[in-house]
Amino acid sequence: MEFITLLALMLFLTLVVSHIFNRLNLPAVIGQLILGVILGKGVLNIVKADNNVNLFAEIGVILLMFLAGLESNLKLLRKHLVPSVTVAIFGVILPVALTLMTSLIFGINFKESIFISVVFAATSVSISVEVLKSLNYLSSASGTVILGAAVVDDILAISILSVMSGTLTGAFSMKKILMLLGLWILFGVLIVVLHKWVIPQIIHLADYIEATQAPTIFALVICFVMAYIADKVELDAVLGAFVAGIAVSNSKYYKEKIGSNIEAIGYSIFIPVFFISIGLNLEFSSFLKDFWLIVFFTITGVVGKLFGAGFGAKLSGFDLKDSYVIGSGMISRGEMALIIGQIGFSAHLLSEEYYSAVIISVILITIISPFFLKHSISKNPL
Repeated sequence: MEFITLLALMLFLTLVVSHIFNRLNLPAVIGQLILGVILGKGVLNIVKADNNVNLFAEIGVILLMFLAGLESNLKLLRKHLVPSVTVAIFGVILPVALTLMTSLIFGINFKESIFISVVFAATSVSISVEVLKSLNYLSSASGTVILGAAVVDDILAISILSVMSGTLTGAFSMKKILMLLGLWILFGVLIVVLHKWVIPQIIHLADYIEATQAPTIFALVICFVMAYIADKVELDAVLGAFVAGIAVSNSKYYKEKIGSNIEAIGYSIFIPVFFISIGLNLEFSSFLKDFWLIVFFTITGVVGKLFGAGFGAKLSGFDLKDSYVIGSGMISRGEMALIIGQIGFSAHLLSEEYYSAVIISVILITIISPFFLKHSISKNPL
């Protein structure tokens, strides 16, 4: 019951801050991220990132990315595949270089500096998706490239993490890398098969099922199963949810109905908890101790993605305004970087001395990123 009471508090306060930020013409997600900081360790310390909160947050981000897939234009994703890969590659190279240089300047040993640079290589597009959705920009060419690049970025970050963790711990194995690649190829084949022949048929089975909200339940089952499979092949669960959304969107008859129902489920309870959960672990005691390191990690984290991904977009033929939108959409780190940081901490690749500074920087970048995306879109309206 204690968690249910806290859940009621979080949802009520989400309404309040969303109203305030919408009236200020700012994305409501910024208010929810800041609310997480206030409710967490940083200020009031009344909501803790325990198993209940983490479970709701995990479901929230899965539903958010499923909705993003449901609203994506597959033709545009295919059309912008090469730009998405280019944006992702340059959006990894520059942040890695800048973070590595910053870590070495601050006297962090080379092994740990390499791992920290991997943490800041990751992009978490879930925050950007929310801003793009709220501004009706998700289906634009720039929004499509951001989504495509984020998927590629996830795969790059996980690949780098696998190689780096194996190399730095002395457990590098070419066999493991080849096994991962094999699993990812199988996952790709499975996606194609499910997308073309299986999932649309499963959704249409709802016509013959006498049960309340049968299409929505089928869609949720597909979403969660795909998220589970993606996680099992050591990809991000949100990637599985995203491709599940694209596959379900093939069912034109039910697309709008499923989307509105899952939107109601997600935004009523799970998605707000996800946004709040990001700020819960920010502690200002560590902020003061490692102030300048956090400042430089935050600056290089923002600049690296903004200019790296933006340069990749310009190289792919986008104009400066669109490149600014794409670069801004790739800034956010969110849960992906937090997960990588936690893995590194558990494997002793990231020491306790610098763990808090890295996590605080990731949270700050995540809070800052919607401001950049909102500004870039205001300069380049559809």
